Amino acid sequence: MISALLFGVVSLPISTLLSLEILNLGGNTIDVDYAISLSNAVLIPASLFWGYASDRFDIRSIILIGFGVSSVSLYLMALACSIILLIILYALFTFFSVSYSTPMNLLVMETTEKSRWAESFSKLSMLTSIGNLVGLILSTILVIFIHIYEIYIVLSIFSIAAFISAYLFTPRVFMGIERVSIVHHKESFFTRLKMHPLFFVHIPPNLHNFKMFRVSRLLKKPINYLPLLYLAIFIFYISSGLFNTLYPVSLYTKGLDKSIVLGIITEGMIAEILTFHLIGKYLEKKDERETSFRALLLRGSSYIAMGISTILSASFTEILGMIFYPLAAGVAFSAYYSASNTLIFKAIGGRNQGRSLGVYSTLVGVALFLGSFASGFISTRFGFITNFAIAGILLFISAFIFKILEEG
Repeated sequence: MISALLFGVVSLPISTLLSLEILNLGGNTIDVDYAISLSNAVLIPASLFWGYASDRFDIRSIILIGFGVSSVSLYLMALACSIILLIILYALFTFFSVSYSTPMNLLVMETTEKSRWAESFSKLSMLTSIGNLVGLILSTILVIFIHIYEIYIVLSIFSIAAFISAYLFTPRVFMGIERVSIVHHKESFFTRLKMHPLFFVHIPPNLHNFKMFRVSRLLKKPINYLPLLYLAIFIFYISSGLFNTLYPVSLYTKGLDKSIVLGIITEGMIAEILTFHLIGKYLEKKDERETSFRALLLRGSSYIAMGISTILSASFTEILGMIFYPLAAGVAFSAYYSASNTLIFKAIGGRNQGRSLGVYSTLVGVALFLGSFASGFISTRFGFITNFAIAGILLFISAFIFKILEEG
């Protein structure tokens, strides 16, 4: 987990620094939107690729390749002198930077009892968030004294440190209880098959009209549990794509200094770390669906408040950002992220975990891409307030789905 902390120093500040650097190079809101959208588009095949790879290859090798190539691409970003090259290198960084996510989640699932998944996952998320916080504080200080492209070089040092940490401490092969159960799954099935005297096979009356996926299934309990869960999460990440893509840009174009923009993001990270520290024990006693519902209401309200701030003076934008961004990106996000991922872990079960997590991450990538791609058009045409308000409303819809969700 130390490698996750070290790489966290790099993973969060890089997107904010990229947005500011594009503006420094003469770009605009649309250029930033293209950069984030391409990154989210790359996340889609990357999640599938690394998810399938986690089920077939050595976890340690996957993590090392990801950290190694990420370090190289980050260093090359410091040498990039054009917006197009910077965007391409950031997309390359994104593809390889997500390689450690699925293996880390698998290690959590395989080394921890199911009843303690929420606590362990929150601990992993907290360590990553601590790294994010260190990276943001470091970037906030360095941006005052040196250029942004020079900060990339500093961050690449932490990426190399993550590579070294993973090389030293990540096990080469790990075979947990869940993976062993998969090995014996077929044998167990045939044993039960021999012991069962009769089988009753039900064939649908209208076989030619049978469809595996139907919209009507979203309305039938309990079979609608998993589809509705994925739908609620999908809507959440569309909202996140809408808001996160251009929120730093909205602050910068309002006239706030780069250090203040990074300072607001840092506040959110501090709130996120504190919430991750506490939420694990909380979820052991509370229902994950109710926790997600409340967190989404808080996050949605905060989005709308920050949207309204964009039509006020710069001082009001700064004050409201310092109040509501920690609530949205810190408290609400940590609570929702831990609760929803615990629900996903429980739903995945013990078979093809890497592939299942890869598909889930792909779903997240598609949603983020759609949100980030639409945010540039909406903000340019109708203003930041409209973009952030839509993001808030989508979260209210996601909250409603979690409210009516019933596990089968």
